[in-house]
Amino acid sequence: DKAISAIFREVISACRALEKPISVAYFGPAGSHTHMASILKFGDSTDFVACNTIPDVFNSVERRDTNYGVVPVENSTEGVINHTLDMFLLSDLRICAEINAPISHNLLSSGDDISQVKRVYSIGTAIAQCRNWLASHLPGVEVLEVSSTSKAAKMCEGYPSSAAIASALAAKEYHLNVLADGIEDNPHNKTRFLVV
Repeated sequence: DKAISAIFREVISACRALEKPISVAYFGPAGSHTHMASILKFGDSTDFVACNTIPDVFNSVERRDTNYGVVPVENSTEGVINHTLDMFLLSDLRICAEINAPISHNLLSSGDDISQVKRVYSIGTAIAQCRNWLASHLPGVEVLEVSSTSKAAKMCEGYPSSAAIASALAAKEYHLNVLADGIEDNPHNKTRFLVV
């Protein structure tokens, strides 16, 4: 069923792109979980626009620079994302769809051995979702919070002693090695994303 859904999603995406290209703003940079959710909803034949903040996603759609925006709203482990909810008080945009996506975190680095890692970067929610794994596999390693998982991955390019907690898409996007996959403490971790 998953394979059939993926095939039809891409066929529909390609057909839409032939009629009129669709542009989608997402909270990113490229390789973020929101980027993955956007691809899951709209397919690869869509023009994706990375935005630095959640308000930037809303502004992009309000200005009609993009047709849609995708923002995270709730995680099964860490709860609601208040910043997204606050934006609905300030914006006239409406929710037109939702995406429930499984979230799997990976330890990424340009190095190829976990013993080289001296510091780990990620967004606060991802760090919290991997707290037990970090404590048991990387005790004493410095863990630093940044604004997104994909920014963390980008920061690790060319630094074998640095690692990021990020998506498999970020590993491809920034040419990083997956030192460990599925490091989230809750294997049933999901995030709900909204399309505006």
